[in-house]
Amino acid sequence: MRIDHKESYKDFGNQFVVDSKLDDYWGSKTNFKDMVKPFNLNQIKNKICMDVGSGSGRILKNLIKFRPKKIFSIEPSKAINVAKANLKKHHKKIEFQNIKGENIKLKNKIDYCFSLGVIHHIPNATSVCKKIHRSLKKNGTFVCWLYGFEGNELYLFIFNNLRRITILLPDSILRLISILLNIMTYPYEFLCNFFNLPLKEYFQKLFGKCSFEKRNYVIFDQLNPSYAKYYTKKEALNLFKKAGFKNITVSSRHNYSWVVIGKK
Repeated sequence: MRIDHKESYKDFGNQFVVDSKLDDYWGSKTNFKDMVKPFNLNQIKNKICMDVGSGSGRILKNLIKFRPKKIFSIEPSKAINVAKANLKKHHKKIEFQNIKGENIKLKNKIDYCFSLGVIHHIPNATSVCKKIHRSLKKNGTFVCWLYGFEGNELYLFIFNNLRRITILLPDSILRLISILLNIMTYPYEFLCNFFNLPLKEYFQKLFGKCSFEKRNYVIFDQLNPSYAKYYTKKEALNLFKKAGFKNITVSSRHNYSWVVIGKK
């Protein structure tokens, strides 16, 4: 399948304009801390940070709570306007840049970079990671959350084939499909209490804590993107190595994704 980068940016831009709220467990401080574990967020106090792929501002909202000196927000789509609206009280600390990750060019180096749930939607991920590496100060840290292949084998067998169809559908139809699939997840979630089913930990520790509306959004997010890569642990490690990072750690998050941390 030919990958259209512009179409991918458009997909997420449209999505975040509709799903613009930052409330619910999905956008909570608790979930944010879980997304970057084992990284200690207290380290970013009074430091310069960057968020690559800000979307509607979910990560920005939580980074602010740990009192960084400044945050650069990188977002290529029209979702940046949603982020600006959601973070209007913090504009003095956040510099918004409506550019692609591969076009990052900062006047000054940064201490920390975060990209959570974004890199796996970028076909030229190595190029973006190299840009992030160049943007960091010496010993600066990059924290990245990626979809994992391990633990998602059955899910991928079903959804990869389904996505070939859903990416062709208008958003209105896809949202209806997302609602129907969401309803079907509740019996599965209940069975996870009694059986060791695939993605049990994901349902119990993350998806099951979200509201019905946010669950719809999560399912839509899985069916809508024109590109999504699920990294093996080895691929996640090599992605950082190719970009020039050292002291790399790859930690499993609920047996379905990776938290990758590297230093310059």
